[in-house]
Amino acid sequence: MIYYSDKDIDAKRARVKLDFFIDNGKVFELKQKKVTRSLLQNSALHKFFEIVAGELNDLGQEFTYSGLSVDAISTMYTPEIVKNFFWRPIQIALFDIKSTTDLDTNQMNKIIDVITKFFGERGVYVEFPNKEQLLNNES
Repeated sequence: MIYYSDKDIDAKRARVKLDFFIDNGKVFELKQKKVTRSLLQNSALHKFFEIVAGELNDLGQEFTYSGLSVDAISTMYTPEIVKNFFWRPIQIALFDIKSTTDLDTNQMNKIIDVITKFFGERGVYVEFPNKEQLLNNES
């Protein structure tokens, strides 16, 4: 069972359960559950990848991949390219976390800051989508 310590009713229920275990000599395990991003935040993250890819494509930029056994190939930017070649390396470098699903909101914000600063210094304005943009499906 998951209890949220910032909600009084959950904190009370957790204390009752804990007291029961202690009073009855039970073996139990307590662990902190990391609160990761919400479904809306996940949608915003993937929308952000689309926005970055779109801005780069609009500027005529191409992604060049040279990891093949033949010559390098160039292609348009995609959200997956942004995620795997921009976002993920920064994520791993900053937090040693491989999966985006393991990030919390503060970690996401730090990565967004790095990416928006990087592109801003190069004249490319990218902004993390807000709730209204997601609900209206705007970019």
